[in-house]
Amino acid sequence: MTEESQPTVVIDALLREQIKAFFAETQTQNVVGIVVLAFIIWISGHAAPLWSWLPGFLVACLMTLIRGILIIQYQRTPERRTARQWGSGQTLCTALNGLAWGHVTSSLCSYLLPYNQLLILTISAISASAAATEAFAYFRPSLAYIAGSQLPLALWFLFSSGEDHLTLGVLLIIFVMVLAWQMVHRNVAFNEAIELRFKNERLVHQLANQTRITEEAGLAKSRFLAAASHDLRQPVQAVNLFFELLRPEMQLTDKGDAYFGKVKQALRTVSEMLATLLDVSRLDASTIKPDIQVLAVNDLLFPLMREFAPLAERKGLRWRMVPCALHVATDPVLLERILRNLISNALRYTPSGKVLLGCRRRGSRVLIQVWDTGIGIDEAFQRKVFDEFFQIGNLHRDHEQGLGLGLSIVERAARLLESPLSLTSELGKGSGFSLSLPLASPLSIADGGRASAPAQPYDMTGRRIVLVDGEEMVRSGMHTLLEKWGATVISGASVEAVLASEACQAAPVDVLVVDVNIAADGDGLAGVARLRVQLGAGVPALIISGDTSDATRALVKASGCPMLLKPVRPWKLRQGICAQFPKGGA
Repeated sequence: MTEESQPTVVIDALLREQIKAFFAETQTQNVVGIVVLAFIIWISGHAAPLWSWLPGFLVACLMTLIRGILIIQYQRTPERRTARQWGSGQTLCTALNGLAWGHVTSSLCSYLLPYNQLLILTISAISASAAATEAFAYFRPSLAYIAGSQLPLALWFLFSSGEDHLTLGVLLIIFVMVLAWQMVHRNVAFNEAIELRFKNERLVHQLANQTRITEEAGLAKSRFLAAASHDLRQPVQAVNLFFELLRPEMQLTDKGDAYFGKVKQALRTVSEMLATLLDVSRLDASTIKPDIQVLAVNDLLFPLMREFAPLAERKGLRWRMVPCALHVATDPVLLERILRNLISNALRYTPSGKVLLGCRRRGSRVLIQVWDTGIGIDEAFQRKVFDEFFQIGNLHRDHEQGLGLGLSIVERAARLLESPLSLTSELGKGSGFSLSLPLASPLSIADGGRASAPAQPYDMTGRRIVLVDGEEMVRSGMHTLLEKWGATVISGASVEAVLASEACQAAPVDVLVVDVNIAADGDGLAGVARLRVQLGAGVPALIISGDTSDATRALVKASGCPMLLKPVRPWKLRQGICAQFPKGGA
């Protein structure tokens, strides 16, 4: 590619690299050149009159000084001139320096014997060869110096009497031509290397841009899903509620009942997948910020032990937990989600044997571990099991075997907590997952937490429940379902609508169930406060929401109200409401 056909930007960049490399090499040669010329004059100048060589020597000294000043200026402030100006300045100085050399050497040869003439010729040729070494990056100054210093001497030999002089003159011209060819050839190789580097840098830059665009697109998708979480959860919540109401109203054959069961199973899978995908999107979009607290490990392990005991019993597995008196600093919600997924996986992939939940202290860290005697994971797949939708032995995507998202969430949540997660597994013998958490000093924690709390009965008969939800479908389905469970329900789309109902004032209310995003009021927590003013300050409240943002979670937590995320399964809704009833009350 010729310089004329290259883009101006590329030519300028190439020239800058040429000048940079040239100035890095030329400083020593500049000083050495004038020293060599002074040596020639010292050994031969006495044979020639002063006027014959002194003007040339003074010009060479002056050019050497100017070149030295330019070199120092470039090293200090290269931006003070353009690359082309720096190159032109060096070319002019070296051309004048070369002509001064040629004048001195040819003048001296006129007064010397052939032996001394040959010595000067040899020294001059060596000097030209040294100058040629600078030309790999930017050849013009070197070429100007070589031509200026060698051609006058070659002409002197060509036009001097004697056959030997003619031969030396021809050889010197050939020598200059060979040097010029070598300089241009090496300069082309240098330019090609620089252009290749530019090309690689452009490719790296383009790749970085494409990577950035891809990452931004992924984050935009995740942020969209996270932002749309509330709207996506609402219709699924409504379907769950009405589905629970539908079955008792239908008369089905045995085959129809089986079909209905399949539909219910499919709905459960959709609900779980939606909730899981939205959780993944929130983790990817970095919309979740850990709420680090000091947590007694037993306060988390005991409830998980009770929760999974029925599943382990149905599968005939030994389900054990090793009590732990340690405390850790972590986000309780994220940690519980991690352990729930790990335990669920262990129980699912353990056909027989046992599953163990426990913890160990390792210096200033605590390892919470889940071990099983299940099918194990081949070493080739141990990294892939954390990928989305990857499941060993489930190529046909049987959702009865899970969705393949649990470990993906586990890894993301562990990374968010900055808690290293490790896997130890042997095919056919089982697996162990270890989560490393920072050890914390125990704080003043209320005794008898969740582990010792007695189970609440799930009987709603005679209970009075106030329900506030701006989504008509969800509110209608939940109202009917609560009534079916035996409760008296006063519902509305807003606090005003509920308080305007005569039934609301007829008798004390047992619990408030309020959506955090009430359409009419905008703030479910403020709605709870207003309802308590009218219905009693001690009325317990359960917050339900499809908004999973950290800000909403923080507000609800600060209010002291428990929260359930939509879509919530009917049994979990019933459990959550009944947990708010006063203990021992009817």
